[in-house]
Order: sequence, then structure tokens, then C-alpha cells
Amino acid sequence: ESPRIKEVLKAHEQRPMYEERRWGHYRVVDYIKYPEGNEVLTKRIFVEAGKNISYQLHLKRSEIWTVISGEAEVILNERLHRVKAGDVVRIPEGTKHSILAVTNVEIIEVQTGSELVEEDIVRFCMDWNEISLQQFIS
Repeated sequence: ESPRIKEVLKAHEQRPMYEERRWGHYRVVDYIKYPEGNEVLTKRIFVEAGKNISYQLHLKRSEIWTVISGEAEVILNERLHRVKAGDVVRIPEGTKHSILAVTNVEIIEVQTGSELVEEDIVRFCMDWNEISLQQFIS
């Protein structure tokens, strides 16, 4: 019956608690949905040195990144920032953003919004080198 596991689990609609990606991996640490509808999701994210998360924005959520180890470059709406352990990055909804790990980087990401789903993403490009080509284009 193991081939039916995905079919059976579809009814539970639970997001993955751990996921490996091309840039590293993340683990969901906490999730809560308040009675008024606002949601809060906390992830611990690891980005491998030399890898980046796509240049993207979200329409229904804001994010706060707290860098807990390593160094990285972050682009927020075409502006480049260097970050290190202890730095906090605020990403309001609708803000284009990406991160490139200079060294291995771990961040705590806190998402807040009306609907925290992976589909709430508008990607502009996947590769860090493509971002620099786009950063001066509106």
C-alpha cells in the first residue's frame, strides 16, 4: 500500500517540515494561525557558500531574516547589502529580495501575512549573476 501514501496524505494539507533545495535546506521551526486570520511561520534556513536564493517577491507576506552564522550579500529592491551574524533584514511584502551566501549562512526567517504558502512567490531570476544584470532595470 506504500504507493498510496501521497494520495492518503494529500487530505492533510500539511506543508513540509524539512526541505532540501538547490541552495541548501530549511526546517520549519514553528507555525501558528491566529483567529483573525494572520499567520506566522518560522524557518531555520541554511544556504551553502556560493549559492543563492532566487530574486523574488511575495504579495501576501513580509519576512524578517536574522543572520545567526556566516556572511552573505542581500539584495533588497536593487540595493546590495553585506550582512553577517547578528544582522537583521526586514523584507516588507512586495519587496524584491535575494541572498547570496559568501560563507555558509544560517538565518532564522519569520514570515507574517494573511496566507503563507509557497505559491506566493514572483520570481525574477534564479541565478545571482542574472540579478546584477536586472538591478538597474525597473
